[in-house]
Amino acid sequence: MSDDFTLDASRCALIIQDLQNDVMIDDGAFAETGSPDHAREQNVVANVMRLADVCRAQGVPVMHVWYIVEEGAPGLKLNAPLFEGVVGTNGLVRGSWGAAPAEGLEPQDGDLIVEKMRMSAWQGTRLESLLRGLGRDTVIVTGAWTNMSVEHTARTGADKGYYMVVPEDGCSTMNADWHNASINYALQNVSTVTNVDAVIAALG
Repeated sequence: MSDDFTLDASRCALIIQDLQNDVMIDDGAFAETGSPDHAREQNVVANVMRLADVCRAQGVPVMHVWYIVEEGAPGLKLNAPLFEGVVGTNGLVRGSWGAAPAEGLEPQDGDLIVEKMRMSAWQGTRLESLLRGLGRDTVIVTGAWTNMSVEHTARTGADKGYYMVVPEDGCSTMNADWHNASINYALQNVSTVTNVDAVIAALG
């Protein structure tokens, strides 16, 4: 894990991905997966709140990436268990409590919102257009779930030529084993794996 590096705030953007009630809060659509417990173990909401506040103060764009479907999830192809789960739980429906961000992670003035219907924040979204328009090539990725959406976004970003930074305590998933497998193996090859304190220090 890296804790000795620097970041140029003028080149960075922060992604807060899928930290929505249905994904990782008690009584959410996916609560039975264990994701609320792991989010608490990681202290993920408080850690991301703290990082987002620093990013805003440093002029780093904060981008909320939300998984959003319409009622009945029209157009969501059910080609994988994860997508079947969205429909089966009636989760992440626009305007619902479940689709809303976790308390404390609501967008602030100047933040940007990106909506998606796949795991990766890049797939079928305006994320890359925003990053290019803002002149940002270094992407700090936080969110849920570490081994799914976060990893997908980091892998694709690396392939696209972006520098990807993943603070592991700004991410959570269903359990520590799945989280650690992604953090300790897959993400090591496509991103700078670090923690929230180190990112804050690197931003100066």
